[in-house]
Amino acid sequence: MRPKNFYILCFSFFSLNVIAQADLNFSYYFYSNSVSERTYSSIYLKSYNETTQLLCDTVSKFEYATKDFFKSKNYVLVVEFENKMFGKDSLNYPFDLDGNEIRVDIDIRLYNDRNNYQNNNTNEKSRAFVEVIKYFNSTHALDIQYLPNEKGNEYFREPFFLLKNNSKDTIYGEHLPGFFWGTISIFVNDSTWSKDLFGNLDTDFALHPPLYPDSTKLAWVGSFGWRNNLPKNRYKYTLLYTTNENSSIGAKQYLEKDNFVWRTDTKKYYQLIYEFDIE
Repeated sequence: MRPKNFYILCFSFFSLNVIAQADLNFSYYFYSNSVSERTYSSIYLKSYNETTQLLCDTVSKFEYATKDFFKSKNYVLVVEFENKMFGKDSLNYPFDLDGNEIRVDIDIRLYNDRNNYQNNNTNEKSRAFVEVIKYFNSTHALDIQYLPNEKGNEYFREPFFLLKNNSKDTIYGEHLPGFFWGTISIFVNDSTWSKDLFGNLDTDFALHPPLYPDSTKLAWVGSFGWRNNLPKNRYKYTLLYTTNENSSIGAKQYLEKDNFVWRTDTKKYYQLIYEFDIE
C-alpha cells in the first residue's frame, strides 16, 4: 500500500469515530414508602476508552448537567442497585449515538412501594426505569407561524401556532401522536432567556391523527396553553417531535426477575425553535 493511500485510510477511519460533542443531562430519583429505607446506587457510563461515574451514593434525588460530554458513538450505561428489600441487582444497557445529537438525557428512576403493590393485589416487585433520550436539531421542512388572531379561553389559553409539514415524513407529537405541545420562554434583560415554561400535561385527550405530509396542525404550550393576553415582549417557542410512530411515553419492559423489574427505552426527538414578538 502506498503511503498516501495509507494516510487516507487512517483519516477516514478516524473521521467515522469523531462526532459532534453533545451535552449530557443526568437525573436520578428513588422513591420508597419506607422513610428509613436506603438504596446504594452506582451508575456509570462506559465508552471504548473511558468510564465516567455519574452517581455512587445513597441519595434519593440527584441531577447533573455538563456541556460537550459525549465524544464516542457507542456507550454502555451500567446501573447497580443494592438495598435490604431486593438485595443487589444490576443492568448493562447499551446505546448508540448518531453523531449529530445536541443533547442526551439519561433519566433513571427506582421505585420500592411495597404497600402500593399489596393494595393493588400485584406481585411485590421493585421497579427501575432507564431512559436515554436523544435530541437533534429539526431537519424537516416544517413551517411554524404565530397566530395572533387566535384567542384563547378559560380552558385553552394562548399562544397558538400553525404548524405545516412540507416534508415527506409523518410527524408525531412528543406526548401524543396527534398533539403538538411545546414550551415557551421569555427574553429578559435584553440578553438572556427565561427557563422553559410548559404548563400542565394531560395525556387523556382523544386520539387524533399525526401531522401528515403537506398538512397543518395547531400547536400550543402544554396541553392547555400558557396564558391569555401575552404582554409585549420577545418569546421563544420550543417544540419537540418525532418521526417514530411507535414512540410512547414511559419505558418498555426489558427484564423481569423474581423481585425486580427493569423497564428501558431509547427515544429520539427533533427540536424546532421559533422566536416571535408580541407588539
